[in-house]
Amino acid sequence: MNFIVEKEKRTKVIDNVEVLVAGGGTAGAIAAIAAARRGFKVMIVEQFSSLGGSATEGLVTPLMNTNIEGNPMCSSISDEINNRIIGLGFAAEDDSNNKGHFDPLMLKLVLEEMAAEAGVKILYYTYICDVYKEDDKIAGVIIENKGGRSAILASRVIDCTGDADVAYLCKVPMESGQIDTGKNQPMSVRYMMSGIDIKKFSEFIKEVGGCDLYNPPFFHTAMVWGRNWQLESVFKKALENGDITYEDGLYWQVFGVPGRCDSLAFNCPEIFEGVDGTNPEDLTNAQSYAKKAIMRHIKFYKKYFKGFEKSYVTDIATQVGVRESRRIKGLYYLTDEDIFLNRKFPDYIAKSNYPVDVHGYELLNKYMDMDGKDDVPYYEIPYRCLVPLGIKNLIVAGRSISASFTAESSLRIQPTVRAMGEAAGIAAAVSIEENKDFNEINGQYIHEEMIKNGANFG
Repeated sequence: MNFIVEKEKRTKVIDNVEVLVAGGGTAGAIAAIAAARRGFKVMIVEQFSSLGGSATEGLVTPLMNTNIEGNPMCSSISDEINNRIIGLGFAAEDDSNNKGHFDPLMLKLVLEEMAAEAGVKILYYTYICDVYKEDDKIAGVIIENKGGRSAILASRVIDCTGDADVAYLCKVPMESGQIDTGKNQPMSVRYMMSGIDIKKFSEFIKEVGGCDLYNPPFFHTAMVWGRNWQLESVFKKALENGDITYEDGLYWQVFGVPGRCDSLAFNCPEIFEGVDGTNPEDLTNAQSYAKKAIMRHIKFYKKYFKGFEKSYVTDIATQVGVRESRRIKGLYYLTDEDIFLNRKFPDYIAKSNYPVDVHGYELLNKYMDMDGKDDVPYYEIPYRCLVPLGIKNLIVAGRSISASFTAESSLRIQPTVRAMGEAAGIAAAVSIEENKDFNEINGQYIHEEMIKNGANFG
């Protein structure tokens, strides 16, 4: 393989912070706010132009329900975010309508407002390209942006990149993909359309054999080949006429957008091949494939769907929706059995009963002894899953924590990821306050601190 040898570099240090948060996404924004509210100097390094990650840049608008009675967020900061957006009129308020289901643009504004109030420093348009290590600790990170290459020193680092980028650079042991194939879950590039007469579209769905879905602000429908869902006959007709491809019907889903009475958010097109979220070629190809598919979708809607006559695209995700990539090996590894047997842990920092949600795969049909299954219908995520092996002052929050492929498919929803972010932010602060490494912190104490802050665990 060809390579070049670069000259030795002198890298300028541009800042020195107590807590550095890598990635300002679903977990990272909350982690930064949590740490800063305890009085520490916190910086977020973010590759895009807003906080929120997949929720904002990726347009993943539904908050999803934890499927626990009362739908607890397990995070006071998450509750605060929801209430602020509800107060603006851009999030669903009724619990039956998936409370907190939001307009992604408003979430950008609210997250940045809350980060500023907490004193968080944000550096957008910046990548972390390397780490500066001293033995088994990170002394800082190397960044690159329009200003060139520089360094930020930090006492504690929280990896909320989604792909465990910092942990990877630190050579933390990790895995990726399904255990038998190594292949990751499919990716999606979402988009939004406006100018839609949603009431007319709902009536059309009823005409073709569905039910009345008009229930603002929440709207949801989907189509997958072979399931005889409401719009399958319409998709089949369009496929026969050559107006869509078979791939367009492999996974098609749409949600209403609170506060936008004529808008819908689409959880598609879905990409099934070339789905390594850490491979820039796969990410590029996903964006290119998606834009071609979206052009095809627009023509399809206008020709076949009543209510779309005056519709137009208002947004296409700038961030590819990656469901699963690298997962660290930590002090504890959350297993398939932990999820299915509803296991509980003394150091838990989040809980969920969200189903296993693996797109594009049939799960391995293996025998699992269900003796000992807890009758209380949810599982818990222990603090130890956030603490990677080998690096003492690094903690990881988000979908890349220490968990199996199957377990990750359940815990990756936003309420759970937000709770992990809050736990990581508090842990970073406690680590400094008590002069302890992350692996020395008692997770039960983090849980108690979250409750003191107002977290509702149900």
